[in-house]
Amino acid sequence: MAFNELASKSLNGFNADLVANGLLADSFQRKQMISGLVNLFVSSVKFSENVSYAHPLLRFNATLPDLHTKLLKSLKGLAYELIIKKAEVQQLERRGQMVVKWLFETLQSDPESLIPQSSWQDGCIESSKERRVCDYIAGMTDSYAERLYKRLFSPGFGSSGDEL
Repeated sequence: MAFNELASKSLNGFNADLVANGLLADSFQRKQMISGLVNLFVSSVKFSENVSYAHPLLRFNATLPDLHTKLLKSLKGLAYELIIKKAEVQQLERRGQMVVKWLFETLQSDPESLIPQSSWQDGCIESSKERRVCDYIAGMTDSYAERLYKRLFSPGFGSSGDEL
């Protein structure tokens, strides 16, 4: 069901026109609409139990009613079309992929020398070198990864005494 098909439906006082107008309004009204939608989704969650599992993370399942699920799916599709598909966002995504790829290739070529000893020795020593390098990179913040990338690949960036 598309977003405009939800126009005739009402979810606890929300309808497509109200949501669209709220999201396209000024900053305050947009924040109010988002807050209202979050409240709508959270308060509409239903829990079910699958007794074939013993562990609570597997045994319990959270779901939304069908109409709420359709609205959420429409909002995600709208965000994808208006934000994620933008060329500027795709360029940043591609840049991030390149940074991670180059960091992985470089660090795994000589991890004992390029990764701080405290981090390298704290990892699961039984794992492969590639797995440990991957775990190290996965634990980085974006800004740390950017600084390390610049230190490794940007001439004139950083010195031996700089802290990352």
